[in-house]
Amino acid sequence: MYRQNNITREDKLDFKTKLCYGVGSFGSYIAFAIILNSTIFYYNIVLKLPETIVLWAFTCYAILNAINGVLFGWISDKTKTSRGRRIPYLRFFAPFLAITFILVWVGPTAGEVTEIGVLIWMVISLVLFDVFYTSTNMAYSALGQELSMDQKERANIQVFIMMFGIIGVIISLFLPLYIFENMGRFEFIIFTIILAVVLLITMWITSFTVKERLEFSHVDTPLGLKESFRHTIKNRAFLTTAFVNFWIQFIQAVIFGEIFFFITIVFGGYDSTFVLILMGGFLLSGLFLGVWYTLRINKTRGLKPALLRSLLFVGVGLIIVGSLPDLFATSGFFFFGLGLFGIMALINTAYGAVADEDEIKTGTRREAAIFGMNAFITKPAQSLGGVFIAFMLVLFSKEAIGFRLAIGIIPGLIMLGSLFIFRMYPLHGKYLAEIKTRMDAMHVEKRKKLEELKR
Repeated sequence: MYRQNNITREDKLDFKTKLCYGVGSFGSYIAFAIILNSTIFYYNIVLKLPETIVLWAFTCYAILNAINGVLFGWISDKTKTSRGRRIPYLRFFAPFLAITFILVWVGPTAGEVTEIGVLIWMVISLVLFDVFYTSTNMAYSALGQELSMDQKERANIQVFIMMFGIIGVIISLFLPLYIFENMGRFEFIIFTIILAVVLLITMWITSFTVKERLEFSHVDTPLGLKESFRHTIKNRAFLTTAFVNFWIQFIQAVIFGEIFFFITIVFGGYDSTFVLILMGGFLLSGLFLGVWYTLRINKTRGLKPALLRSLLFVGVGLIIVGSLPDLFATSGFFFFGLGLFGIMALINTAYGAVADEDEIKTGTRREAAIFGMNAFITKPAQSLGGVFIAFMLVLFSKEAIGFRLAIGIIPGLIMLGSLFIFRMYPLHGKYLAEIKTRMDAMHVEKRKKLEELKR
């Protein structure tokens, strides 16, 4: 039986901290989800950019954004201010993130300029958005793992992130489709401006209310970029988690990117809003049960068994979505929801444990560098998802079988394969407990040094 160590005073988080930290995910989740699920549809259908050019756009995007995570993660770990090394990025980069989000949607149509002109606008606006999204999200993710070193508290933080994030994802699924079908491009742009303001406000709430643990930014000695890269890429737990997360990000990009095509083509005989409500009902019922079940397994058995079960549920659910006929296919979203909390939330907790082990080896906490290397490996998966969607559109045109394969069966099989890979994740049981004991002793010494520096 897996047991958590007794939680220290520094690792115990109050309700306000968890709530205010979780709020920061709301606007960010909406913005990123809309980038994933609406960009291809918007540029292909609204701005009249052919599928083949959209394919080239995402290929360029994948190449240009690959290095952002490593660079910004390393810079964040080296940052040293009176507010810490994470909060400044949330506070001062949030306005630029909001502006670049709007820029993605206000470009010209293929009728107003050449298709190459639309392509250039698409790539540049997406890359600019990604620069500021990566820098703020890197700081946000690292901050969440540094607030507490306790695995149970980290998982509880993810509940608040998921609570706000899932609302954002639902909004990103329902409202764009409703606006596309019943209004027009102008109304959609107004919608994105409102979302940009919400993104800014929610990120500022986090940055002005959550306090960092300054011993990590003021006492730790940051590693150089080359040394940081070497330590991360040699870590077995990191590589295992990153491999699984690569395919999680790929599948999220595919599902969000194809959901409008999937609904309108596979369920073309039904009202789109009705299908979305049905899918959302199955998804939310599975999600609520999944949060309770996953947290219970995480508490009693540990992170690794909880995440393995989540991968199984998601894989089975997606295969059902791609296999069952007619509206019966929507029932697969119940199983997808059952595992959704695990693959979206506990994967960050797994990286938190990687940072714990890494601190024992290097003497310094490097969450942002670890998340940055994760982005280096997994960011191309998001772009690859866009390439995959465009490829399936070219291969199958708009036939239902292509979307059943692309959004259901193929991603489901990938998730089941990832389950077997994550079995090699080493941070579990007695070894993880030993890391926690040694890390707690290190943190006592770091807090003493911080007090000495303040004198």
